[in-house]
Amino acid sequence: MHGEQLSIPGAAEIDREAIIKFINEQGLLTYFVRSLRINDYLKSLLSLTALLTHASIYPTAIDDLKNEVTDQIHAYAESLRASGKYNALASQVLSMKLAVKVFDVFGDPLDGWSTYDTLMPESDLDRQLRIAEAKLGGFGFTSRYGLRFQDKDDPNIFKIGCILFAADDDCMESLGSYAEKKFHDLNDKYRRSVAKKGDQYKRQYDEIIANGDAVSEHNFGLPETISIRVDEDGKEYYDHLYADEKGLAKIKLNGWEAGVLEEEARRPGFVCWLRNPSQARWALCIPYEIDGETKAMYPDFLVVRMDEDGGYVIDILEPHGNQYADNLGKAKGLARYAEEEPLIGRVQLIRQSKDPAGKSRFKRLDFSKSTVREKVKKAINTDELDHIFDEEGFIEKI
Repeated sequence: MHGEQLSIPGAAEIDREAIIKFINEQGLLTYFVRSLRINDYLKSLLSLTALLTHASIYPTAIDDLKNEVTDQIHAYAESLRASGKYNALASQVLSMKLAVKVFDVFGDPLDGWSTYDTLMPESDLDRQLRIAEAKLGGFGFTSRYGLRFQDKDDPNIFKIGCILFAADDDCMESLGSYAEKKFHDLNDKYRRSVAKKGDQYKRQYDEIIANGDAVSEHNFGLPETISIRVDEDGKEYYDHLYADEKGLAKIKLNGWEAGVLEEEARRPGFVCWLRNPSQARWALCIPYEIDGETKAMYPDFLVVRMDEDGGYVIDILEPHGNQYADNLGKAKGLARYAEEEPLIGRVQLIRQSKDPAGKSRFKRLDFSKSTVREKVKKAINTDELDHIFDEEGFIEKI
Protein backbone atom coordinates (compact mmCIF):
# COMPACT_ATOMS: atom_id res chain seq x y z
CA MET A 1 0.00 0.00 0.00
CA HIS A 2 1.18 3.48 -0.70
CA GLY A 3 0.47 7.16 -0.25
CA GLU A 4 -1.01 9.37 -2.99
CA GLN A 5 -3.49 12.21 -3.25
CA LEU A 6 -6.96 10.76 -3.56
CA SER A 7 -10.51 12.04 -3.81
CA ILE A 8 -12.88 9.54 -2.21
CA PRO A 9 -16.60 10.22 -1.93
CA GLY A 10 -17.46 10.80 1.73
CA ALA A 11 -13.82 10.94 2.77
CA ALA A 12 -11.46 13.83 3.30
CA GLU A 13 -8.88 14.41 0.60
CA ILE A 14 -5.60 13.14 2.01
CA ASP A 15 -2.26 13.96 0.41
CA ARG A 16 -0.58 10.85 1.73
CA GLU A 17 2.66 11.41 -0.14
CA ALA A 18 3.05 14.90 1.33
CA ILE A 19 2.25 13.65 4.84
CA ILE A 20 4.82 10.85 4.68
CA LYS A 21 7.40 13.31 3.35
CA PHE A 22 6.61 15.72 6.20
CA ILE A 23 6.91 13.02 8.86
CA ASN A 24 10.22 11.76 7.49
CA GLU A 25 11.70 15.25 7.36
CA GLN A 26 10.96 15.84 11.04
CA GLY A 27 13.49 13.28 12.23
CA LEU A 28 11.30 12.45 15.23
CA LEU A 29 12.82 10.41 17.99
CA THR A 30 12.30 6.69 18.01
CA TYR A 31 14.32 4.09 19.87
CA PHE A 32 15.80 0.66 19.47
CA VAL A 33 15.77 -1.44 22.65
CA ARG A 34 17.97 -4.51 22.95
CA SER A 35 18.74 -6.68 25.96
CA LEU A 36 22.42 -5.73 26.05
CA ARG A 37 24.95 -3.50 24.34
CA ILE A 38 26.88 -5.44 21.70
CA ASN A 39 29.56 -2.90 20.85
CA ASP A 40 31.86 -0.49 22.65
CA TYR A 41 31.59 3.25 22.38
CA LEU A 42 34.95 3.79 20.70
CA LYS A 43 34.06 1.51 17.78
CA SER A 44 30.61 3.09 17.52
CA LEU A 45 32.16 6.57 17.59
CA LEU A 46 34.62 5.64 14.84
CA SER A 47 31.80 4.34 12.66
CA LEU A 48 29.63 7.38 13.32
CA THR A 49 32.36 9.91 12.47
CA ALA A 50 33.14 8.00 9.28
CA LEU A 51 29.47 8.16 8.26
CA LEU A 52 29.16 11.87 9.07
CA THR A 53 32.29 12.58 7.03
CA HIS A 54 31.35 10.52 3.98
CA ALA A 55 27.77 11.86 3.99
CA SER A 56 29.18 15.45 4.03
CA ILE A 57 27.14 16.18 7.13
CA TYR A 58 30.23 16.94 9.23
CA PRO A 59 33.08 16.79 6.68
CA THR A 60 35.92 17.14 9.22
CA ALA A 61 34.51 14.62 11.72
CA ILE A 62 37.26 12.02 11.18
CA ASP A 63 40.08 14.57 11.28
CA ASP A 64 38.69 16.27 14.37
CA LEU A 65 38.32 12.93 16.15
CA LYS A 66 41.88 11.87 15.33
CA ASN A 67 43.23 15.19 16.57
CA GLU A 68 41.29 14.99 19.83
CA VAL A 69 42.45 11.44 20.57
CA THR A 70 46.07 12.16 19.70
CA ASP A 71 45.88 15.23 21.93
CA GLN A 72 45.01 12.85 24.76
CA ILE A 73 48.01 10.62 23.95
CA HIS A 74 50.32 13.64 23.83
CA ALA A 75 48.97 15.01 27.11
CA TYR A 76 49.64 11.64 28.78
CA ALA A 77 53.21 11.46 27.45
CA GLU A 78 53.87 15.01 28.64
CA SER A 79 52.45 14.21 32.08
CA LEU A 80 54.87 11.26 32.34
CA ARG A 81 57.76 13.55 31.48
CA ALA A 82 56.64 16.13 34.03
CA SER A 83 56.41 13.49 36.75
CA GLY A 84 59.80 12.00 35.89
CA LYS A 85 58.33 8.59 35.02
CA TYR A 86 58.75 8.73 31.26
CA ASN A 87 62.37 7.58 30.93
CA ALA A 88 61.91 4.52 33.13
CA LEU A 89 58.76 3.43 31.29
CA ALA A 90 60.31 4.13 27.89
CA SER A 91 63.36 2.04 28.78
CA GLN A 92 61.07 -0.88 29.59
CA VAL A 93 59.51 -0.58 26.17
CA LEU A 94 62.89 -0.31 24.42
CA SER A 95 64.53 -3.24 26.19
CA MET A 96 63.61 -6.83 26.74
CA LYS A 97 64.92 -9.17 29.39
CA LEU A 98 66.26 -12.52 28.22
CA ALA A 99 66.08 -15.30 30.80
CA VAL A 100 68.73 -17.93 30.01
CA LYS A 101 68.82 -21.40 31.52
CA VAL A 102 72.34 -22.56 32.37
CA PHE A 103 73.44 -26.19 31.79
CA ASP A 104 76.61 -28.00 32.91
CA VAL A 105 79.05 -29.74 30.54
CA PHE A 106 76.98 -32.93 30.69
CA GLY A 107 73.78 -31.17 29.61
CA ASP A 108 72.16 -31.22 33.04
CA PRO A 109 70.41 -27.98 34.10
CA LEU A 110 71.84 -25.99 36.95
CA ASP A 111 69.67 -24.20 39.48
CA GLY A 112 68.65 -20.61 38.70
CA TRP A 113 68.33 -18.44 35.65
CA SER A 114 70.64 -15.78 34.26
CA THR A 115 68.96 -12.58 33.05
CA TYR A 116 70.37 -10.20 30.45
CA ASP A 117 69.14 -6.86 29.17
CA THR A 118 69.20 -6.43 25.43
CA LEU A 119 68.07 -3.66 23.12
CA MET A 120 64.75 -4.42 21.44
CA PRO A 121 64.94 -4.59 17.64
CA GLU A 122 62.87 -2.00 15.77
CA SER A 123 60.72 -4.77 14.30
CA ASP A 124 59.51 -5.68 17.79
CA LEU A 125 58.81 -2.04 18.60
CA ASP A 126 56.63 -1.92 15.49
CA ARG A 127 54.87 -5.07 16.66
CA GLN A 128 54.05 -3.38 19.96
CA LEU A 129 52.82 -0.32 18.05
CA ARG A 130 50.48 -2.52 15.99
CA ILE A 131 49.07 -3.96 19.21
CA ALA A 132 48.55 -0.43 20.54
CA GLU A 133 46.84 0.60 17.29
CA ALA A 134 44.47 -2.37 17.56
CA LYS A 135 43.57 -1.44 21.15
CA LEU A 136 42.85 2.09 19.94
CA GLY A 137 40.33 0.82 17.39
CA GLY A 138 42.54 0.42 14.30
CA PHE A 139 41.49 3.86 13.09
CA GLY A 140 44.96 5.28 12.38
CA PHE A 141 45.44 7.16 15.65
CA THR A 142 49.09 6.07 15.94
CA SER A 143 49.88 7.28 12.42
CA ARG A 144 48.20 10.63 13.09
CA TYR A 145 50.13 10.90 16.34
CA GLY A 146 53.36 10.28 14.45
CA LEU A 147 52.54 12.98 11.90
CA ARG A 148 51.73 15.51 14.58
CA PHE A 149 54.34 14.78 17.25
CA GLN A 150 57.25 12.93 15.61
CA ASP A 151 60.75 13.99 16.70
CA LYS A 152 63.00 14.19 13.65
CA ASP A 153 66.04 13.40 15.81
CA ASP A 154 64.39 10.28 17.21
CA PRO A 155 61.80 8.89 14.78
CA ASN A 156 60.76 6.11 17.18
CA ILE A 157 59.86 8.35 20.10
CA PHE A 158 56.22 8.79 19.00
CA LYS A 159 55.78 4.99 18.98
CA ILE A 160 56.66 4.82 22.66
CA GLY A 161 54.02 7.41 23.59
CA CYS A 162 51.31 5.43 21.78
CA ILE A 163 52.42 2.12 23.30
CA LEU A 164 52.47 3.52 26.84
CA PHE A 165 49.05 5.16 26.43
CA ALA A 166 47.40 1.98 25.13
CA ALA A 167 49.01 -0.09 27.91
CA ASP A 168 47.70 2.17 30.68
CA ASP A 169 44.29 1.02 31.99
CA ASP A 170 43.40 4.49 33.30
CA CYS A 171 44.11 6.01 29.89
CA MET A 172 41.94 3.47 28.11
CA GLU A 173 39.13 3.97 30.61
CA SER A 174 39.37 7.73 30.12
CA LEU A 175 39.32 7.23 26.34
CA GLY A 176 36.21 5.08 26.69
CA SER A 177 34.44 7.79 28.72
CA TYR A 178 35.42 10.39 26.13
CA ALA A 179 34.11 8.14 23.33
CA GLU A 180 30.77 7.60 25.09
CA LYS A 181 30.19 11.34 25.58
CA LYS A 182 31.37 12.21 22.07
CA PHE A 183 29.18 9.50 20.54
CA HIS A 184 26.06 10.83 22.23
CA ASP A 185 26.95 14.47 21.52
CA LEU A 186 27.34 13.78 17.80
CA ASN A 187 24.18 11.71 17.71
CA ASP A 188 22.17 14.47 19.41
CA LYS A 189 23.60 17.16 17.12
CA TYR A 190 23.36 15.43 13.74
CA ARG A 191 20.49 12.95 14.12
CA ARG A 192 18.05 15.11 12.16
CA SER A 193 20.65 15.90 9.51
CA VAL A 194 20.99 12.18 8.77
CA ALA A 195 17.20 11.95 8.43
CA LYS A 196 17.40 14.25 5.38
CA LYS A 197 19.91 12.01 3.62
CA GLY A 198 19.22 9.00 1.41
CA ASP A 199 18.07 5.60 2.63
CA GLN A 200 21.60 4.19 2.36
CA TYR A 201 22.95 6.63 4.94
CA LYS A 202 19.90 6.26 7.16
CA ARG A 203 20.27 2.47 7.24
CA GLN A 204 23.97 2.73 8.09
CA TYR A 205 23.19 5.27 10.78
CA ASP A 206 20.53 3.06 12.37
CA GLU A 207 22.94 0.12 12.52
CA ILE A 208 25.69 2.23 14.08
CA ILE A 209 23.44 3.74 16.73
CA ALA A 210 21.79 0.41 17.55
CA ASN A 211 25.20 -1.16 18.17
CA GLY A 212 26.22 1.63 20.53
CA ASP A 213 23.64 1.35 23.31
CA ALA A 214 21.17 -1.06 24.82
CA VAL A 215 18.67 1.77 24.25
CA SER A 216 19.59 3.85 21.23
CA GLU A 217 18.05 6.94 19.63
CA HIS A 218 17.07 6.84 15.97
CA ASN A 219 15.15 8.93 13.47
CA PHE A 220 11.56 7.87 12.94
CA GLY A 221 10.88 7.41 9.25
CA LEU A 222 8.09 5.84 7.24
CA PRO A 223 8.61 3.86 4.04
CA GLU A 224 7.09 5.28 0.88
CA THR A 225 5.36 1.99 0.22
CA ILE A 226 4.30 -0.63 2.71
CA SER A 227 2.62 -4.01 2.78
CA ILE A 228 0.06 -4.27 5.57
CA ARG A 229 -2.28 -7.07 6.41
CA VAL A 230 -5.84 -6.66 5.18
CA ASP A 231 -8.25 -7.89 7.86
CA GLU A 232 -11.16 -9.41 5.98
CA ASP A 233 -13.40 -8.89 9.01
CA GLY A 234 -11.97 -5.44 9.64
CA LYS A 235 -13.64 -2.07 9.31
CA GLU A 236 -13.15 -0.05 6.13
CA TYR A 237 -11.14 3.10 6.79
CA TYR A 238 -10.55 5.83 4.20
CA ASP A 239 -8.52 7.96 6.62
CA HIS A 240 -5.65 5.56 7.34
CA LEU A 241 -2.28 6.92 6.17
CA TYR A 242 -1.44 3.78 4.18
CA ALA A 243 -4.19 2.61 1.85
CA ASP A 244 -4.79 0.83 -1.43
CA GLU A 245 -5.30 2.53 -4.79
CA LYS A 246 -8.89 3.35 -3.77
CA GLY A 247 -7.75 4.97 -0.52
CA LEU A 248 -9.12 2.05 1.50
CA ALA A 249 -7.62 0.12 4.41
CA LYS A 250 -9.44 -2.73 6.17
CA ILE A 251 -8.26 -2.93 9.78
CA LYS A 252 -9.73 -4.81 12.71
CA LEU A 253 -9.65 -2.89 15.99
CA ASN A 254 -11.18 -3.67 19.36
CA GLY A 255 -14.10 -1.58 20.51
CA TRP A 256 -11.97 0.66 22.70
CA GLU A 257 -9.46 1.42 19.94
CA ALA A 258 -12.19 2.06 17.38
CA GLY A 259 -13.95 4.37 19.84
CA VAL A 260 -10.81 6.46 20.37
CA LEU A 261 -10.38 6.88 16.60
CA GLU A 262 -14.03 7.84 16.12
CA GLU A 263 -13.58 10.51 18.77
CA GLU A 264 -10.37 11.72 17.10
CA ALA A 265 -12.02 11.94 13.68
CA ARG A 266 -14.56 14.41 15.10
CA ARG A 267 -11.87 16.78 16.37
CA PRO A 268 -11.21 19.94 14.33
CA GLY A 269 -8.16 19.61 12.08
CA PHE A 270 -8.10 15.80 11.98
CA VAL A 271 -6.48 14.50 8.76
CA CYS A 272 -5.59 10.82 9.13
CA TRP A 273 -4.19 8.17 11.43
CA LEU A 274 -1.65 5.36 11.37
CA ARG A 275 -1.63 2.12 13.29
CA ASN A 276 1.79 1.60 14.87
CA PRO A 277 2.35 -2.19 14.86
CA SER A 278 5.08 -3.56 17.12
CA GLN A 279 6.15 -6.12 14.52
CA ALA A 280 6.95 -3.45 11.90
CA ARG A 281 10.61 -2.50 11.52
CA TRP A 282 9.66 1.14 10.99
CA ALA A 283 7.30 1.41 13.99
CA LEU A 284 7.80 4.23 16.49
CA CYS A 285 9.24 2.79 19.70
CA ILE A 286 9.52 4.38 23.15
CA PRO A 287 11.51 2.75 26.00
CA TYR A 288 10.05 2.33 29.47
CA GLU A 289 11.12 0.58 32.66
CA ILE A 290 9.38 -2.07 34.71
CA ASP A 291 10.90 -4.10 37.53
CA GLY A 292 14.35 -2.69 36.76
CA GLU A 293 14.24 -3.83 33.12
CA THR A 294 14.04 -1.59 30.06
CA LYS A 295 11.39 -2.64 27.57
CA ALA A 296 10.00 -1.36 24.29
CA MET A 297 6.58 0.29 23.97
CA TYR A 298 4.85 0.81 20.62
CA PRO A 299 2.03 3.35 21.09
CA ASP A 300 -1.12 2.21 19.29
CA PHE A 301 -1.80 5.21 17.07
CA LEU A 302 -0.14 8.15 15.38
CA VAL A 303 -2.61 10.86 14.42
CA VAL A 304 -1.95 13.58 11.85
CA ARG A 305 -3.87 16.85 12.14
CA MET A 306 -3.65 20.42 10.87
CA ASP A 307 -2.75 23.24 13.25
CA GLU A 308 -4.11 26.78 13.19
CA ASP A 309 -1.45 27.82 10.66
CA GLY A 310 -2.30 25.04 8.22
CA GLY A 311 0.73 22.85 9.01
CA TYR A 312 0.77 19.20 9.93
CA VAL A 313 1.11 18.06 13.55
CA ILE A 314 1.80 14.48 14.68
CA ASP A 315 0.21 13.15 17.87
CA ILE A 316 0.82 9.92 19.79
CA LEU A 317 -2.14 8.11 21.36
CA GLU A 318 -1.88 5.07 23.63
CA PRO A 319 -5.21 3.59 24.81
CA HIS A 320 -4.22 1.49 27.82
CA GLY A 321 -6.28 0.03 30.63
CA ASN A 322 -5.38 0.75 34.26
CA GLN A 323 -5.53 -2.97 35.08
CA TYR A 324 -2.10 -3.64 33.56
CA ALA A 325 1.05 -3.76 35.71
CA ASP A 326 3.05 -1.74 33.19
CA ASN A 327 0.80 1.33 33.49
CA LEU A 328 3.14 3.51 35.54
CA GLY A 329 6.23 2.49 33.54
CA LYS A 330 4.56 3.34 30.24
CA ALA A 331 3.26 6.64 31.62
CA LYS A 332 6.78 7.63 32.68
CA GLY A 333 8.15 6.54 29.29
CA LEU A 334 5.59 8.69 27.47
CA ALA A 335 6.36 11.62 29.76
CA ARG A 336 10.08 11.39 29.02
CA TYR A 337 9.42 11.13 25.30
CA ALA A 338 7.17 14.20 25.28
CA GLU A 339 9.89 16.11 27.12
CA GLU A 340 12.70 15.00 24.81
CA GLU A 341 10.89 15.41 21.47
CA PRO A 342 9.70 19.02 21.04
CA LEU A 343 8.41 18.43 17.50
CA ILE A 344 5.67 16.06 18.62
CA GLY A 345 2.15 17.33 19.36
CA ARG A 346 -0.06 15.59 21.88
CA VAL A 347 1.25 12.52 23.71
CA GLN A 348 -1.67 10.88 25.49
CA LEU A 349 -2.34 7.88 27.68
CA ILE A 350 -6.05 7.09 27.35
CA ARG A 351 -8.37 5.20 29.68
CA GLN A 352 -12.04 4.30 29.36
CA SER A 353 -14.14 6.24 31.84
CA LYS A 354 -17.69 7.43 32.56
CA ASP A 355 -18.94 10.96 32.13
CA PRO A 356 -21.30 12.53 34.70
CA ALA A 357 -24.27 11.08 32.80
CA GLY A 358 -22.85 7.56 33.10
CA LYS A 359 -21.92 7.31 29.44
CA SER A 360 -18.68 5.56 28.51
CA ARG A 361 -16.10 8.12 27.46
CA PHE A 362 -12.34 8.28 27.13
CA LYS A 363 -10.28 10.07 29.75
CA ARG A 364 -6.98 11.40 28.50
CA LEU A 365 -3.75 12.28 30.23
CA ASP A 366 -1.71 14.59 28.00
CA PHE A 367 2.07 14.55 28.51
CA SER A 368 2.57 17.58 26.28
CA LYS A 369 1.70 19.53 29.45
CA SER A 370 4.74 20.08 31.67
CA THR A 371 2.67 19.94 34.88
CA VAL A 372 1.44 16.46 33.96
CA ARG A 373 4.94 15.27 33.08
CA GLU A 374 6.39 16.44 36.39
CA LYS A 375 3.69 14.74 38.44
CA VAL A 376 4.04 11.46 36.55
CA LYS A 377 7.84 11.48 36.79
CA LYS A 378 7.55 11.75 40.59
CA ALA A 379 4.87 9.06 40.96
CA ILE A 380 6.07 5.89 42.70
CA ASN A 381 3.07 3.57 42.31
CA THR A 382 -0.09 3.05 40.27
CA ASP A 383 -2.30 4.55 42.99
CA GLU A 384 -0.48 7.85 42.50
CA LEU A 385 -0.93 7.56 38.74
CA ASP A 386 -4.67 6.97 39.26
CA HIS A 387 -4.77 10.11 41.39
CA ILE A 388 -3.02 12.09 38.63
CA PHE A 389 -5.64 10.83 36.16
CA ASP A 390 -8.36 12.07 38.53
CA GLU A 391 -6.69 15.49 38.81
CA GLU A 392 -5.31 16.07 35.31
CA GLY A 393 -7.24 13.68 33.08
CA PHE A 394 -9.94 15.11 30.84
CA ILE A 395 -12.70 14.02 28.50
CA GLU A 396 -12.76 15.59 25.05
CA LYS A 397 -15.68 17.95 24.54
CA ILE A 398 -16.58 17.38 20.91
